[in-house]
Amino acid sequence: VFSAISFSRLRLYLWAAGMLGYLLTLSVTLRSLQLVSPASVRKLLLRMGEKMSMTQNPRFRFEDWGPTFLSAAFIKAAFANVCLSLKQEAFVGGAAPDSPVVTMDRERTSILGFMKGGRPLVLSFGSCS
Repeated sequence: VFSAISFSRLRLYLWAAGMLGYLLTLSVTLRSLQLVSPASVRKLLLRMGEKMSMTQNPRFRFEDWGPTFLSAAFIKAAFANVCLSLKQEAFVGGAAPDSPVVTMDRERTSILGFMKGGRPLVLSFGSCS
């Protein structure tokens, strides 16, 4: 029997595989096009930057962010982000993800690190100002 959680998890894994395929295809395509027409790559990256609001800050120049799309570090960071999202996804009826957090003392822990015995843990998200 295929439960709703299993279906949601399968859909998430398929999304992650698709996203990684997209990122790799984008990187290879842009690198190949860079060899033929650097101006076209710049124009494409600027158009992508407009969709992500990268071009709205006048002090954040294309030279600051554009070349990163062609780097191995970008693919590595994107891959790490997709893998992290696989671990952090919550599903209705499933266990809550144990997200990493940093305490006020700058210690790294996780949400479940704040559990005390069998007491429920209440998370309140809001402004401290």
